[in-house]
Amino acid sequence: MKIRMFSRPLCLLLIAGMVSLISACGFHLRGAQDVPADKQSVTLQVMSASSELLESLRDNLRYNDIEQRTGAPYRIVLLSSRYKRRAVSLSNGSEVDEYELSLLVTFHIADSEGNPLTEDIRLQQERVYTYNRNAAAASSEQERLFKQELHESVAQSILRRYLASGNQ
Repeated sequence: MKIRMFSRPLCLLLIAGMVSLISACGFHLRGAQDVPADKQSVTLQVMSASSELLESLRDNLRYNDIEQRTGAPYRIVLLSSRYKRRAVSLSNGSEVDEYELSLLVTFHIADSEGNPLTEDIRLQQERVYTYNRNAAAASSEQERLFKQELHESVAQSILRRYLASGNQ
């Protein structure tokens, strides 16, 4: 014996209502950026940056069909990158309950000759997570994912700043 909770028309109506609600709230998937023709190639000049940041930035450039090459009309000059992990709260037994992860990146946009087109731009992102000493492996994996998310978020911000430069 088969029990049906909802009739087919009611299910379709519920699905249509949920789709309408999601679209009405402004939700949309993050897609590729609109890239002007003069910014479809860029040179990455690295003074100091982590390999994770470079990998995230290169992935974002590829995803947006921006060619990384020497002699491009613009340069993204990565001046410094600093990742930091610090305890932000302790338990009664003086054991760490929460950690803060932060990533600070300084860069500027330059022309093909290396003349800065922007002031030095500082981007900082932070994440706080709860550390569970009873599940140290899970907490370690959580930290790794948050660190990856920090690098991805900063790389996307660098790309947006690059695309917006020169449009002031």
